[in-house]
Amino acid sequence: MSTRTLLTIESFAEKLKISRSTAYSWLADGKLVVGRHVVRIGRVVRVVWDDDLLAHLLAISVDEAEELRPQFKRNGKGGRNRLAIDPNLLESL
Repeated sequence: MSTRTLLTIESFAEKLKISRSTAYSWLADGKLVVGRHVVRIGRVVRVVWDDDLLAHLLAISVDEAEELRPQFKRNGKGGRNRLAIDPNLLESL
């Protein structure tokens, strides 16, 4: 059973070893869902620290890592330096 703890943005950032501005960016970008991961009462903001939040952050990090992974294609028959970034991928950016 998971225990829930309410953390300030500062203590949440400290636990994850991120900056306070990164934590606020996550909140603004919707990575931390208000009502599920974040509680707002007036101007007071608290992060709900529990297993659901950690699973959500892990899922987001896996999705972002897959998006950032460069696409490679083979040039030639093999060898050590025969992989190159797909030029079609660069054109689409």
